[in-house]
Formats: sequence, structure tokens, C-alpha cells
Amino acid sequence: MNNITQVYLLNVPLESDYKNTLYFTSKETQSDFFKSKVVKRYTDFSYQRKDSFIRVPDHFDNLQNVNYVMYQNKQFSNKWFYAFITDIKYVDDGRTDVFIETDYIQTWLFDYTIKSSFVEREHVSDDTIGKHTLPENLELGEFICNGVEEDDKGDNLVIYMAISDYAESVNGNIKGNLYGGIYSGMKYHVYNKTTEGINALNNMIKAYDENAKADAINSIFMGPDWLSGVDITDNFIAADVGASTVSKSYAISFNKNTSINGYTPKNKKLLCYPYNYLLCSNNNGNASIYRYEEFTNNKCEFIVDGVLTPGCSIRLHPVFYKNTAKFYDDGINAGKYPICCWNSDVYTNWMTQNGVNNALAIGSGILQVAGGVAMAIGTGGLGLAIGGGSIAGGVGTITNVLAQRHQASLIPDQVRGNTNCGDVITASGINKFIFYKMSIKEEYAKIIDKFFDMFGYQVNMVKVPNKAHRSRYWYTKTIDVNIDGAIPSKDMQVIKDCYNKGITFWRNADEIQNYSLSNGIV
Repeated sequence: MNNITQVYLLNVPLESDYKNTLYFTSKETQSDFFKSKVVKRYTDFSYQRKDSFIRVPDHFDNLQNVNYVMYQNKQFSNKWFYAFITDIKYVDDGRTDVFIETDYIQTWLFDYTIKSSFVEREHVSDDTIGKHTLPENLELGEFICNGVEEDDKGDNLVIYMAISDYAESVNGNIKGNLYGGIYSGMKYHVYNKTTEGINALNNMIKAYDENAKADAINSIFMGPDWLSGVDITDNFIAADVGASTVSKSYAISFNKNTSINGYTPKNKKLLCYPYNYLLCSNNNGNASIYRYEEFTNNKCEFIVDGVLTPGCSIRLHPVFYKNTAKFYDDGINAGKYPICCWNSDVYTNWMTQNGVNNALAIGSGILQVAGGVAMAIGTGGLGLAIGGGSIAGGVGTITNVLAQRHQASLIPDQVRGNTNCGDVITASGINKFIFYKMSIKEEYAKIIDKFFDMFGYQVNMVKVPNKAHRSRYWYTKTIDVNIDGAIPSKDMQVIKDCYNKGITFWRNADEIQNYSLSNGIV
């Protein structure tokens, strides 16, 4: 039976590996597009069999510029079938056999529905900073600093003296009280570290010696002036520290880092940990990592609390962090301030009783930070365990190339091994909290940003894959996808394999594989 089938030979930018395909909103727009790519048109063929070959009444040399077929057995159905040309063979000068293989995605594009499935990777429909933080198991390289914020509140130091009696008292008239809400049987004096203040302190020590009350001086130590609650001016010399029922405190805030080594990424995941984060160091062997995306507000905000004790007890913790107004568990202690030496055995006794404990306490802080980094790296491994083992196709090859092989520590070398050195860091003016805005290098940021452009993010979620949510293209990779449709089982399996290997849908054929174009969320 003749004149029952029309066959069009086309030239289109599609390949049978299904890495890239086209998206259409309707069957009409689909057929209109492919008809616009027709090179040869035949309308009087006999019934065309699926996945077979076509006897074309044309010379072999005239068919070298075609790679695709659309055909319709119009006497039996108005459905268009789409197929790749897999081979072209010369038969004679008036006949060429064109072998075809069905394009299962385009042929059944409007006949199947993807149900909730385990989506491993995709371009997301909401790229808000902090929305997507699953590990990607990518090489990050060495980390660099994009800027420094210093807590200058601790720069102004004074000298404190803790006494149990006044030098000239007879029966003793010092009673215990609360300082920062902590009971102390001592009374605190504060002295400016100017020449006048030091002279006043020396005269006080001499007065205790002259009155045979040297043992009444319990401790002399350095510390920041804000702990005293006294208005320390240039002309200030000495004063008593008043009692207080609550700790002294002040707030710190500064802007988040919104670029990577000067590079502004298109994919906002790069502005999150571990690509971009805040490192706070006390310069005394303790450091803590804070994630920008975990701060509720647009700024990084912290509270510093302090209590006046020998060596000073000061702690910083983030606020409006991890969905909590005050997140104490992610705090960091300040380094201890110097315990001063004077002509008395009290100092030696105090250091003998407490010096080792202080070193151990600071050391344990380092172990906690190191453990946290180890857990962070371990979490990165989890991403590989969930998604990496099942990666196939192009994304798998690229991911293996970019896989994290360098287990770089997120804590720089200079914050290690500085335990129990409060004297030297105080003398150097760095016994304070310093915030380093850390990130990967621009080189690595660009590599990862391009990777995200091609393959989206690791999502590892049971959901219906995103569709038609990007302006130009979107990638989807599933594991054991669930698809419904009235489609032959063999064809259905090929479609499932396409999604499980990973497939990119493009809106415009002329833009296929052009990842430099903007691809905003629509």
C-alpha cells in the first residue's frame, strides 16, 4: 500500500547518547521545530517500521548532511516518531538505505510522567544562599583569607590586683561579693598601665610590705579594661572595681563574605561552607569555624561575655545562629591573660596549682575544634557514599576528576601549637578574637562553578524532578527512577536509563552545550 507514510530527513544537534535533549511545551511546538530542520522530504513511502531502515530513493552522497528522522504512518496514526540515523549505506545510484534508532525521549516526550523518585543531582528551583549545603566531594585546594575582622575591644589593657585585706586595716574589712555574677572573697583594684598607674601599683605593693600584709595580695594580673566597669581615660590612674551581679558583655557584628577570592559565583552554593566560611581564632591555640549560611541575619553577629578572675574568663558565642538566638555550644574562649610576678610566694603557689590545668583546658579546646573539622571532612565522605558510588555517564567521569583527594585542614597552621602562651600574644597585642574570612581560591571556585552550571547540585532527595524551572536548560540525574506511561516496556526502560545516567533538557537547540549563558530560575 503506497502513500501511507511521510518521512523527513533532518539535521539536528541531538545524539543517541541522550546526554542532551530538547524540551517542548506541546506536541505542536515539537513537530514544528523538527519540520524546520528538514533536509529531505518524502511523502509517498510505504509503512515505516520502528528501529529498522528506510529505503531512500536518493544517492548516498546526497544524504551525508542528515542525522535524524521524523516519520508518520499517517494512514494509521497522526503520531510522529523521532529517530537517530545510525548508519547510511550505499545500495546503488538510485537507492540508499538509512538505518534508524528511535529517539525514545522525543518520541514519548508527552506520554510519560515521572513520579516521586530519588533525585541525586539536578538544577535547583531555589538557589537561596544556605538552601543547599549537601557535600559534593569535590577538590577544594588550599584555603585563603579574603579579609580580616579584629575584635579591638581587648586591645586596651589594664592591671588588676586582687586583695583579701587593705594594707592599713587592723581587723580586716573586706567582705566577699559578686563580680560578674561570680562570688569572690577578694577585692579588685584596677590600675592604668601608664607610668602613673604603675607607680601607684608599686606604691600599693610597698604599703602592703610595710604593713606586713604581703599575703593579702592574692593575685596581680593583666586584662582588658572593659571587664572593670570603670571608665578608663588617659588621665585615669587607679580605682576600685565595683561589684556586679551579671557578666560584662559587648556585641560584635560585621558583613558576610559575598565573593570567593574576588570572584562572584553564579551558583550560590559556593558562598556556603566549605567553600566559604568564617574562622575565628583566639591566637592562643583555639579556633572555631562559623558558617555564613547559618546566621539568620545579613550580618555575622556575636556576643562576648567576660568575668573578672585571675587570667580573665572571656568567651565569645554567635547569636542568631543555627536558628537560635544565642548558640552557646559553638562558642570559643579567649586566651588567658598574663598573671604578673611580684615579690611574693603567692604567685609561685598559684602557678603551681593552676598552670598545668590551664594548659590542659586550652589544649582540650584544640581537640574539640580538630574533631569538628574531622567530622566535617567525614560528612563530605558521606556525600560520596550516597551519590558517588552510583554515578554514571558524563557527570560521573567529571566528578571523579574533581573528587576531593587533598584532605586539607580547614584550620591554618598558625593557630596550632600556641597553647599556654598568653604572655607573648598579649605583649604582641593579639590576645583577642580575630575573624578570618576564608574561602577556596578563585581558580577552584571557577572550576566548581562551571561544574554546577553543567550538573546542578547534589540533592539526594525523594521528589518529583524539577522541570521547566530554568530559563535555558536543566539537568536531572536519578537513581532507579519511577515513571508511568502507556509506552512499550523496552522503550520505557531506555527512558529510565536516560534519567538514571543523567540528562539535560534544553529549550533552544542553538544553545545546546553552551554553558556560558545565564540560566536563571523562572
